Amino acid sequence: MQSKISSFFKPSASVAPKSPIFNGHGQDDELTIWEKKEHRFFNTYTRRAQKSHSASETLKKSICDNWCFKPESKASVRPINNKKKRSYAQFHLDLGQSDFNLHTCSACGINYAPGERDDEKAHKAFHKDYTHGIPFKGWCNERLVPMPCTEGGRIILVLDCDPPVYKKKVEEVVKMMEIELGSGWTFHKSCKVYLFISSRRIAGCLIAEPIKQAFKLSSRSEDGGFHGTSIKKIESQKSATLQFGVIGLKREVNKKAPSFACSVALDGNLGAIICEREAVPAVCGIRAIWVTPSNRRKHIASQLLDAMRKSFCMGFVLERSQLAFSQPTSAGKKLAFRYFGTRSFLVYKTNNLDS
Repeated sequence: MQSKISSFFKPSASVAPKSPIFNGHGQDDELTIWEKKEHRFFNTYTRRAQKSHSASETLKKSICDNWCFKPESKASVRPINNKKKRSYAQFHLDLGQSDFNLHTCSACGINYAPGERDDEKAHKAFHKDYTHGIPFKGWCNERLVPMPCTEGGRIILVLDCDPPVYKKKVEEVVKMMEIELGSGWTFHKSCKVYLFISSRRIAGCLIAEPIKQAFKLSSRSEDGGFHGTSIKKIESQKSATLQFGVIGLKREVNKKAPSFACSVALDGNLGAIICEREAVPAVCGIRAIWVTPSNRRKHIASQLLDAMRKSFCMGFVLERSQLAFSQPTSAGKKLAFRYFGTRSFLVYKTNNLDS
């Protein structure tokens, strides 16, 4: 069996043996020469087509470009234009200060922040309304009070039965008045309001209410206090001392207790004033009167008082002795002195009624 297999792999005699690769002289045979000439390998390189990115890949790339911090090249930096106006902002720490970065206007009393455009604009508008009066375009059905001389203006009467637009305008004026007169007591629904209109602005306002009695202002309040002791009397008491070296002789002064039978202190929203104890009848109480600062000393307050006297009660004109002022300020006292012609005018205590 083994001999058969070996004979199968033995080369037959018909097959000629292959020639050696190299001849005796060390030269290549024909097969080697043919392989060198014909079998050559050439590498060819071609450019591939650009791959199209999908929508998701494009979105990822844009997000990456936006969120990645890349240093800008020098060529992308733009030169600064010196002609362009720069805006600077100043920051402060607000820790709850009452007057933090605020300025109080001495004329209108409003607080605003200097340098802030919105605050300065709001202060300018409010200051103009306070100084010259609230703008007023007019109403279709105005209740005019006929007056002989109002110097180019007119006086309008506003009652509680008027439309809400009228009342809203009155509330704006009352807020301006309360800057000087105090808030919470100036107006209620039973009052009659007189508005002085000039140059399409409300230049003055008078608020009146019906009353039944008042008190005559005592002259002692003008002398030197509640007890009627003036400065001149105190100086005369000091000078009533004779000095002889170390010994001083002083005249004894009989001190009298103040009499409460003829005077009483009337407390109100604007302070305490001294008036007589006995009440007298009165018809109209002047609760508040106010004129814008730029229109003062133009007799607007006197014209409002005259208009109130003629229209407060239908059918007749009130006498000046039938009028009474609420607790007046120093400016109100001067007005009353000039209008009534006496220092002993009538005063009354206002009641804080709900509006």
